[in-house]
Amino acid sequence: MAYKKIIIGIETSCDDTSIAIIADGKILSNKTFTKFKDHQKFGGIIPELAARNHANHLLNVFNDVLKEAKITSKQIDYIAYTAYPGLIGCLHTGKVFAKTLALVLNKPLIKINHMLAHAFSFSIEKSDSIKYPFLCLDVSGGHTIIYLFKDLNKYRIINQSNDDAVGECLDKIGRILKLPYPGGISLDNQFDPKQTSFPLIKHSLPQKPFSFSGIKTFITNKLHQAEQKNEPINKVLIGSSALKWCFDEIMIKLNYYISRYNVQYLAIGGGVAANSLLRNEIKKIPINVELVDKKYCGDNAAMIAHLTYLTILKKENSI
Repeated sequence: MAYKKIIIGIETSCDDTSIAIIADGKILSNKTFTKFKDHQKFGGIIPELAARNHANHLLNVFNDVLKEAKITSKQIDYIAYTAYPGLIGCLHTGKVFAKTLALVLNKPLIKINHMLAHAFSFSIEKSDSIKYPFLCLDVSGGHTIIYLFKDLNKYRIINQSNDDAVGECLDKIGRILKLPYPGGISLDNQFDPKQTSFPLIKHSLPQKPFSFSGIKTFITNKLHQAEQKNEPINKVLIGSSALKWCFDEIMIKLNYYISRYNVQYLAIGGGVAANSLLRNEIKKIPINVELVDKKYCGDNAAMIAHLTYLTILKKENSI
């Protein structure tokens, strides 16, 4: 089958080695390799280990996607990779692989912003769902951002975390509670809506930057005090209360900006967008909501290739 545009996306911002191929906007292959257990025993991502795993597995994943897509490397028209943000060593490994591929194949090399790729991941299999202007909640381990998009290249950040992002905060709270890594997923799995009455700190004002370090520190101190006094710790009560507090904080700000900018569309992307409680809360917002499919919530190369495809189309249509 003849394709007009074949794009390969490479994602290595953290511990997931992911490569995808999109042809004329359609995903032909999207594969991700993760040595999760290598990091699980440390209770978090080890950057050096993650970078070495990328170096060891990028070529194998590349060959796998070519085989599944039923194309040869010579048919590739564009090569895109995650340039930022992410772990330096991991990003560098992906960059070197992408630059080498572009040099060998003599094809254009395109840098992609990892967080913007998350922002448009809701439209990976339905590009016609993009309606401007829209707000986007981008929630991941390292970032909590609200974007206002007026066009693909016309956007601004109207709020973002200035310390711990929500994903990082939840993982740390999970670790404090001695729940299985990653903590955020464990908190989601044990969440009980009937046990959210543990007294916590007040929420910040809607227009203030996202900040999740306070809730993390508060819970850490409470648990240390309980241990010192040999008091019982109800992990479900504390964990469920913390999870609800974090997402209430997000909802307060989202509702504020939806009203302030009078938008009718909201998108949500990023790893934390897979959380069941957050997805349920988002669905209650009385405007059009586009939730990213759970299979594209985590770091994946399909979103890198997809944003590249949207960018190329935008350039062609503006000529």
